[in-house]
Amino acid sequence: MAGLRFAVKDLLAVRGCRLGCGNPHWAARQEPSPVTAAAVQRLLAAGGRCLGTTWLDEFAFGLAGENAWGGTPPNPRAPGRIPGGSSSGSASAVALGEADLALATDTAGSIRAPASWCGLWGLRPSHGAVSTDGVAPLAPSLDTVGLFASSRETLQLGMATLLEPISPHNSGDHATYAPAAIAVATSSTVRAIGWIPELWALADPAVAAPLERQARELAEQLGRPLQRWPLAELGFASPEELQRLLEAVQWSEIEQSLIQLPRDLPVGPTLARNRALVAGRDRSLLPGALIAREALRQKLHQLLARGSSGGGPALLLLPCTPTVAPLCGSLGSDRSTNTVIQRLLQLGALASLAGLPQLARPGSVDREHGLPVGLGVLTQAGGDRLLLALPDP
Repeated sequence: MAGLRFAVKDLLAVRGCRLGCGNPHWAARQEPSPVTAAAVQRLLAAGGRCLGTTWLDEFAFGLAGENAWGGTPPNPRAPGRIPGGSSSGSASAVALGEADLALATDTAGSIRAPASWCGLWGLRPSHGAVSTDGVAPLAPSLDTVGLFASSRETLQLGMATLLEPISPHNSGDHATYAPAAIAVATSSTVRAIGWIPELWALADPAVAAPLERQARELAEQLGRPLQRWPLAELGFASPEELQRLLEAVQWSEIEQSLIQLPRDLPVGPTLARNRALVAGRDRSLLPGALIAREALRQKLHQLLARGSSGGGPALLLLPCTPTVAPLCGSLGSDRSTNTVIQRLLQLGALASLAGLPQLARPGSVDREHGLPVGLGVLTQAGGDRLLLALPDP
């Protein structure tokens, strides 16, 4: 880690810098931060060199990476296309080669989507595995802090520095699969590998086909067949139900996080529309959503945890994004009518709701010159290093 350059999403406090959260009017009202976020401190203590802070969707409430106040960070792997958000600037800094690593946050896909669209390695850690101290909250029960990197080895170095013991409130057998316990992923450390057909069907054929090849190659490397796990096994009839559950939980928490914003604070059209959706939601859905979320957590734990007769946990494979990176300006500001954003949320819901780690592994629609896409790999809570130890694509 010593000497590696890293950038910091402007949602994490850096001593002496104003925490802007992607809104210059908010930044202008802030005093320089007296503290540095715990994740930044860890990288600095390990010898990393902080280059500065990066752009993002306003207050991290977005998945496109387009911000009315500061424009769209470039995507060098897909010129003229968005980098994805909300961690757009962090992904762009690594993709451009300006940083070796970049700190980012992921609530509903904000590491996984930019990693996929910018051709990067990225990890959304197990919930609670990396401290969120000094991080502006969006939806605290979903928020995580992770990294982008251009190589698996660099991501491993950075995450080895960040990972902390899993806190007791998280479910799963963490004692057996503590982060430091796994050096190499083999068939003996992976019990089973599955995919959910209904989630793969969300991806455009041009995206699903190469990712399916990559999934089958990974399964072959690990000596395990790919198993079909119907979404009904998790208690859902459709991906849309997953999105509704995610939004019921997420939007309730977002409302509380953004209640601090002054009424006279100028905001861009995407954040304004998103806040209107939050304000107009059906609040009666939350109690049932919390019950359904806990049931989902338990079912995913049963599906992914270590086998009772030995062997490691299972892996779940799925596309990180349903499309290649959309053209800049093509998504608009209304997620309620945008099928790309809706499919992103449906693909990201499982890891977010259950607090599971998900690795984004870079691929492309063409082995040589195609636009980047990412394969998502999930496992049980606490299995972060297992994901990082998987064979290269």
